[in-house]
Amino acid sequence: MKKIFLTICIICFFVIGYFYIVEPIYKAIDYPNNMYVTAQDIAYANEDSNFAPFIKFNLDNTITVNKEEVTQTTMHIKLFGFLPLKKVKVKLINSPEVYVGGNIVGFCLNTDGVVIVGSNEVFTKEGSQEPIVKSGLKEGDCIKEIEGQEINSIYDIDKILNSPEYAGNDVELTIVRDNDTFKRHITPALDIFTQKYKLGLWVKNSTSGVGTLTYVKKNDNRFGAVGHSLTDASLGDNFKISEGEVFLCHLLGIKKGSKNSPGELRSTMKISDDSIGIADTNCKYGVYGNILHVNKLNLIDGYVLGGRMSIKPGKAKIYASLDDGEVKSYDIKIIKTNHQDVADDKSIVFKVTDDELIAKTGGIIQGMSGCPIVQNGKLVGAVTHVFINDPTKGFGVYVDWMYDN
Repeated sequence: MKKIFLTICIICFFVIGYFYIVEPIYKAIDYPNNMYVTAQDIAYANEDSNFAPFIKFNLDNTITVNKEEVTQTTMHIKLFGFLPLKKVKVKLINSPEVYVGGNIVGFCLNTDGVVIVGSNEVFTKEGSQEPIVKSGLKEGDCIKEIEGQEINSIYDIDKILNSPEYAGNDVELTIVRDNDTFKRHITPALDIFTQKYKLGLWVKNSTSGVGTLTYVKKNDNRFGAVGHSLTDASLGDNFKISEGEVFLCHLLGIKKGSKNSPGELRSTMKISDDSIGIADTNCKYGVYGNILHVNKLNLIDGYVLGGRMSIKPGKAKIYASLDDGEVKSYDIKIIKTNHQDVADDKSIVFKVTDDELIAKTGGIIQGMSGCPIVQNGKLVGAVTHVFINDPTKGFGVYVDWMYDN
């Protein structure tokens, strides 16, 4: 009987040790080598039951961070406060005050250069020709310059190719492909019908899309939205933009989501109205720019930016506009927070628990990407994706991944 009791005690000791010591150690050392943190995040983590009392987070020195400044320093993660586990290079910020969004907004974006989306034959007196074949160019390449002259539209290409200086001559193109910049030469062909020199390329220099505004920083009205890049079937993912405009949207209707059938917010941009902001960045973590007319948006006040150290499984809220302009909060439960070494837009796993939201949308649907995730008075993330087999579940991105843009 004593042996059984002793065995049970040993098993309990190891189980408790795993959950209260070993698992927190794994979570702590899984933090990335570089990250944004706030002093409030560190204080919160030191009081968090996920880590305390075994794991402690400390900075190199006692540092005072002004509201608008970012201080680079080192965060030390220690077991029992003295056994080193990991050093993390951090950008320490004071928790900036933000307006929380939830508004549906539209974007009209101009690409940086023109993107090749297809090719066609040019009919010449010698027969059909395809200049692209020998050039090494391919779909998805971005033409930035021709003979050193900036290219922003098909009209720029036509103007250069048919100028007296270059008409019929081999020309040098500056190309961007997968973030690499290089040169290519191509010889245009003289179209027998128009008597103009052409490259036989279909190009595109703009696109549009709709998503949800995540936040607007109070100090400079810098916004973050969508939580992932706007994509275009012909431009691909993460295409770079030179400029863009932000517009309010009118909600037309809601298509509810169900298993294996994603729903969507059906809306249209109010392009007849003045734009409310400018966009300058499209990347993996969303669309960014500056709001020029904050008063035209129904923004939620009273929140600060929180990092991944202040988020944990449990109750939270998302904000969304499902009634054409009115932003409301809806209940969710954060199921898992991934401790990522590398930036990812699937940082958070959550489940919608709000009956009203499920009745309206079935859960998370297209157009809700960017919906702010709020927990304990802090903006901690943004909705990015939905589970195809269960629309009540979704992914989110940590807001500090977004903050760096």
